[in-house]
Amino acid sequence: MRGTTWRRTAFGVAVGLLVAAAVSRPACAADDGGVEYKARCASCHGESGAGDGPAAAALRTRPSDLRRLAKMNDGVFPQKVLETVIDGRRTIRAHGNFEMPVWGRQLSQSVGDGDAARRIAAIVEYLRSIQVK
Repeated sequence: MRGTTWRRTAFGVAVGLLVAAAVSRPACAADDGGVEYKARCASCHGESGAGDGPAAAALRTRPSDLRRLAKMNDGVFPQKVLETVIDGRRTIRAHGNFEMPVWGRQLSQSVGDGDAARRIAAIVEYLRSIQVK
């Protein structure tokens, strides 16, 4: 049973990474957080951010509902926390060691640190825009 769970999780992560790679564009506008989100996050977190992406069912822990980040933080949008989670400086225990791709590292290697920071900031601003009241 344990091997099956690991294979299912690995398969889900692989599917999510393939989906993300298939829809990502190397020359995305740094300010288009919605495009970046859909390319890098939606496979697990879902198109709407509800945590219901196509790879979510295969993960050990359901992805967070990113639309409720501010609500779960006493109405304060956790911008700095999100930046550090996305760029890999902070890990989330529920994700384990390998389930959440650290796109900041991948972006930095492919396009340079400044552009990576702008893309991450765009994703964070997009997440701010989808918060439920």
